[in-house]
Amino acid sequence: MKALFATLALAWRLAVPYFKEKRQGELVFRWFKIRMQERWIGLGFLGTILALNVAQVYLNVWFNSWYNTFYTAMQDRNGTAFSAQLVLWCVIVAPLIASLVVEIYLTNWLRIRWRDWMTDHFVNRWMSNANYYRLSQVASGTDNPDQRIAEDIRDFISYTLTIFVQIFNTVLTLYAFTMVLWSISAEFPYSIGGFDLSLIPGYLVWAAVIYSIIGTYFTHMTGRKLITLRFRQQHVEADFRFAMMRLRENAEEVALLKGEEPEKRVFKGAFERLKVNFYEIMDVTRNLNIVTGFYGNLSVIFPLVMLAPAYFAAGSTMQLGVMMQASQAFDKVQTNFSVFVSLYDTIANWKAVLDRLTTFERAMSAAEASAAKPGVALKPTGCDTISADGAVVSLPNGSPLVRLDDAAFEKGKSVLISGPSGAGKTSVFRALAGIWPFGSGELGIPENAKVMVLPQTAYLPLGTLREALAYPNPAETQDDAKVRDVLAAVGLGAFADRLDDLSEGPNLASRLSGGEQQRVAIARAILAEPDFLLLDEATASLDEISESTLYHLLRERLPRTAIVSIGHRTSLKSLHDELVELRKPENDGPYVLGAAKPITAA
Repeated sequence: MKALFATLALAWRLAVPYFKEKRQGELVFRWFKIRMQERWIGLGFLGTILALNVAQVYLNVWFNSWYNTFYTAMQDRNGTAFSAQLVLWCVIVAPLIASLVVEIYLTNWLRIRWRDWMTDHFVNRWMSNANYYRLSQVASGTDNPDQRIAEDIRDFISYTLTIFVQIFNTVLTLYAFTMVLWSISAEFPYSIGGFDLSLIPGYLVWAAVIYSIIGTYFTHMTGRKLITLRFRQQHVEADFRFAMMRLRENAEEVALLKGEEPEKRVFKGAFERLKVNFYEIMDVTRNLNIVTGFYGNLSVIFPLVMLAPAYFAAGSTMQLGVMMQASQAFDKVQTNFSVFVSLYDTIANWKAVLDRLTTFERAMSAAEASAAKPGVALKPTGCDTISADGAVVSLPNGSPLVRLDDAAFEKGKSVLISGPSGAGKTSVFRALAGIWPFGSGELGIPENAKVMVLPQTAYLPLGTLREALAYPNPAETQDDAKVRDVLAAVGLGAFADRLDDLSEGPNLASRLSGGEQQRVAIARAILAEPDFLLLDEATASLDEISESTLYHLLRERLPRTAIVSIGHRTSLKSLHDELVELRKPENDGPYVLGAAKPITAA
């Protein structure tokens, strides 16, 4: 019971914020348009859906009464009453079908609005303060956040509405049809094996309850593993999809290395885990279907068997119509008492996506907490230099990685940082960019300074080349003539007439070589005109002559920008003013990044 309340509390925390949203929303249907707070739109949809369910229960009770009259007319061979009941059937069924159609339409409308809001909420948290990056540092168990946002939110909303509305409908239906069964039980008491059933008020109701409890128990015992298996299935499905996506992203490297066989082994291994889990789901589902199938079919004849002694008893006044009405009412009562049986698979899936969303939320909270922890702080200063004296950049586990002693990067100068691989050079850049919270001390940075980092793998967003050059700013912020001039300067003049071309799709990276992608990144930096430009092997895919040309271009076009580079090529020395070498102290502590020294011409 404690676990149930904990689960409901998690679901409440995820679901309720939408229905408290005060942001203005717009409701448009053909010519009808209205603006109001989003919470009133959501609550309005939900209230209408529940009202439709109330109407459906009322119509079903009326329908149940119709069963009695209709089958009694057939038993009495009363043609006039039979025809009248056919007309009444149309009167009942028409609004019942209409209410069901409208309910489905409004439910889908509510789903998409709720999903829109919830997706926006999760995306904003995921993208805020580089949480999408921090998650990989503090929450390695949070796999496939894209799936959690794209699929799990959709499924959570769908399952939550289904379960909530079903339970609401169940409560109403139980009340209405329990009254029907109770009255039938009072009207036709009889004895079984010498025991007078009239001693048990509403004996048909209690028979339905006992029948439902037994069915629910066996269903739960048979299918309880489904929740864990469904959760695991979503995980292995995402891993299989991610493995193939990785091949698509790195197709050229795999082809050059002739890596088809190991990649196929990765696919096979991922699919094998998927298949093994799916077989387990199949086994549990098979057993569950046996139990629910037997249970559901037995419920059709069970009430008739219960009432048969009273129907066939000598002098009985029970009509066939009462038998059919009781059978239908019994089915409604036991079905709704057995809502756990009918919703078991849905609940299993709902619990799985709820767990994935709540673990994702906890991971984002951990990432936000990580960002708020005291670490390497960026302190605004009034000078033109990034400076650090005693600041320490650490690993996520707290181990010191690099200590910055008298390190300084001045506008208008270029500095090369060298050192062995794994010494922490890239982590220093991350700290300078403000996305690495692990460490201590302060980095002095000019107030409102623009720091831009170009990693070795240039990022090209989906879209046009013009958008990639302006990224992360809108494309229209850049002057067309300047864009074309810079594009030609970095050696991509042939692309000047394809700035807005999407004829081959939006994935620009798939059409450009690694060197061309790095040229785009250099052009982006020139257009952005940062105060501090940090190049993390950002020209490694280019030949030395092209690299030299681009460095001279940067110095020419960005004369007031501090250019700080990480690289291993010896040819880079001549392209910079100063050199900083990471050194390992004798006491085997963290690497030390000290003051830069001028590079003298050979």
